[in-house]
Formats: sequence, structure tokens, C-alpha cells
Amino acid sequence: MKLERIDAAVFSAALPSQIPPQGEARRVQGADVSAAGPLVRIRSGGRFKRFPAGSEYIRIEQGAGYFKWARGETAFCAGDTFLAEGLEEYELNGAGEFLVIKQC
Repeated sequence: MKLERIDAAVFSAALPSQIPPQGEARRVQGADVSAAGPLVRIRSGGRFKRFPAGSEYIRIEQGAGYFKWARGETAFCAGDTFLAEGLEEYELNGAGEFLVIKQC
């Protein structure tokens, strides 16, 4: 179980070669969420909980705040990239836009 900051190149390498168009955004937990294949875009005004199945990469597109997870809190700001592995849940706390790549 870990949440670690990674190099942006690792995140970019995980992006699908063909990015499908994003679906229409829907309201979830007060945030706008749209998905396309393994990509999830979240526009949150404050707090958003994720319950990942497996691991996922996260890029902070805009905003700043912190992750809250079982082993504490980790700060983030725009441009940061992370890998979440083996987490049952985590929270994105802070207004911003987040791009998630779900891994199997």
C-alpha cells in the first residue's frame, strides 16, 4: 500500500497512445467527473474520495491541496504526478482538476 510522487515521464508513458474522447461530465460527490476508457478527469471544488481497484496514476492539472489516506497526508500542487498502489481509498482535498489513469 503506497502513495508516492513519481516523475512526470512515468505518468506520460502510462497514457494510452490513442486517447478516446471524454464522455459527458456527471456530478459525483459535488465534483464534475468524466471518463474515457482508463482515463478519469475530476474537477473538484474541495473534497473527493476515490476507491481504486488496483493501482492508478494521478496528475494534478490545476489547484493545490493534499491527499488523505490510511498512512497520513501528502501535499500536492499543479503539475505533480503520483502513483497510488494497493489503496482501498484516498481523498483529494483541495479545489482543482485531476487526471487519473486507472491500471488493471
